[in-house]
Amino acid sequence: MDIEILISTMFKTDLSFLEKMFPYEHYSGYNILIINQTTKGKILKSHIKNVRVINSLDRGSPVSRNLAIRKAEADICLMSDDDVVYQPNLKATVMDAYKLNPDIDMISFEAIDEQGNPYANYSHEGRHTRKTLKHIYTWVISFRRNVFSERNVFFNHYFGVGSVFKGETEYLFLRNAYDKGLKMYHVSKTIVMHPNESSGRNMGSDNAIFARAALHQRFYSNLSYVWLIKYLFFLIRHNYIKINEIPHKFRIGLKGVKTYKVLKNTGVIDKVYEGEIN
Repeated sequence: MDIEILISTMFKTDLSFLEKMFPYEHYSGYNILIINQTTKGKILKSHIKNVRVINSLDRGSPVSRNLAIRKAEADICLMSDDDVVYQPNLKATVMDAYKLNPDIDMISFEAIDEQGNPYANYSHEGRHTRKTLKHIYTWVISFRRNVFSERNVFFNHYFGVGSVFKGETEYLFLRNAYDKGLKMYHVSKTIVMHPNESSGRNMGSDNAIFARAALHQRFYSNLSYVWLIKYLFFLIRHNYIKINEIPHKFRIGLKGVKTYKVLKNTGVIDKVYEGEIN
């Protein structure tokens, strides 16, 4: 087995950003696939054998990640962004986890922030449930490439940065795998540092409410309206929004539900496509 790191980035013209990502060992020792979303005037090239580059004119994180999954070549894939810092013994940590769990299709690991604190409220080591998947961010996700390819597990094009619903991208990706019966496991070992961005800080933003309302419409249909009311009261209790914001936030949530319904009726909500330039 070998691993391949799938990095999504934008407008890069050289590989210098990889040096910050790999401070403990040189990146040339890893198989790396970079999806560089860019313009025709800003093309990234690699002269390093183990570092492949695909320049794409498309936009959006799910589009970038889907293209990476389609073009990956190694047995084990590790999702990544360009602002993470990999910790020591990365390859050994990932490969040992798969050797110890030969029947597992997807393994999540853990991240720390810049202060060395756990980035999320991770569950105990063991099999994933629908609930535990909610705490997993993209850059701690690894998976067996052949299984995900054969079972057609991809990111939803409409959820994520640069998409219609600007959030919930990881959960939909992992739920797709989970609902298709793939075996998913969490290992309580840190592999990466990610800049300190609190997942709760934007919980009351319009984008978060819009995306989460759409997510609940997908999985719970009309119960999403009940969830929206309960969620707004949750946001008030935890001081993410103010009482006088309720009417506006409620309308945002309703708009998210309606937008998802429209896309579902057109049959394009699960569409996956890719684009690239030489």
